[in-house]
This record gives sequence, structure tokens and C-alpha cells, in this order.
Amino acid sequence: MAVQRSLKFLDEQRLHSRPQDLNPAKRWVIGAAIFQNSKSEDPTLLLLKRAPHETAFPNAWELPGGHVETTDETVAHSVTREVLEETSQVVSEIIGELEPMTWESKTKSNIQLNYVVTVEPGVTVKLNPDEHTEWLWAQEGQIDSLFMTEEMIKVVKNAFKFAAQSL
Repeated sequence: MAVQRSLKFLDEQRLHSRPQDLNPAKRWVIGAAIFQNSKSEDPTLLLLKRAPHETAFPNAWELPGGHVETTDETVAHSVTREVLEETSQVVSEIIGELEPMTWESKTKSNIQLNYVVTVEPGVTVKLNPDEHTEWLWAQEGQIDSLFMTEEMIKVVKNAFKFAAQSL
């Protein structure tokens, strides 16, 4: 899985696509990698723990994110809306893109587009309790000890590679 290394690898066309321009046969989801202390040698990544009542991946740790909604103006709007809804963080800029994550559900193929974002400083993380029960600023060394899907582990590890090379 290749790591996107700079803004020039950001798929601007897809990022600014309208939801109705995406393949309707697939369910589109976004994930947002948010780093704290990104300039240090030990950056931390914001992870959220899914609620136990979730039908898909209950109690698993994941990046903030969610479904691209038909009411979103663009995929970029989906990123900023989902980060705000799930964490109360306000996206300042979308600075990079990681490899997408795919999985099959009972009804559709799902594609999660993963972006690296910066957020406005000083905003406390506040969860949507209907979706998540905990949050954590995780260090890279903690990843293997957290319950995550194999695909999410790949995305998170690539996010740390991105941070080491680009932030």
C-alpha cells in the first residue's frame, strides 16, 4: 500500500466531486487522520472507539469519519462535516490523501477515502455518544495493541508514515 507523500498526490478532482458524481453502486465513506504534535518525533493520531451497539465493527478503534451524504456539496465537505460531527474539531485544511480502504457489507461494496487534515488548535475533542464511546491520541507504538480491523491498521500505519515524511 503506497503512502501519498505530498499535496501534489491529493486527488483534487475526486476531493471536489459532488456525491452524485461518485459511483452509485458503491457506498462512499471518508476517514480523517488528525495529528497532534505533528512536528515532534512522536506525533499522536486521533482515534475513536465505535459504540458497542454498532452493527459493523462494534468496539473497534477507527479514524473519525463517516458516510458521504447526498446533501454534501463535495467530498471535501463530507470530510469537514464528519470531523465536526464526530469530534467537534474544525478542519483547517486537507493536506494529503492515504490509500482508500475497501470492504464488503451485506448490501454494498464500501470505499473509504482517507485524508490527512489539520484542525483549528485549542478545540477539545467531544464525541457523538451515539457513535463512539472513547477517544485517544494514539502513538504509533500503541496501534498493535488496539482492537482494529486489519484494513484500518493499514490505514493508520500509513498515516504515521505520511506524518513522518510530510508533516
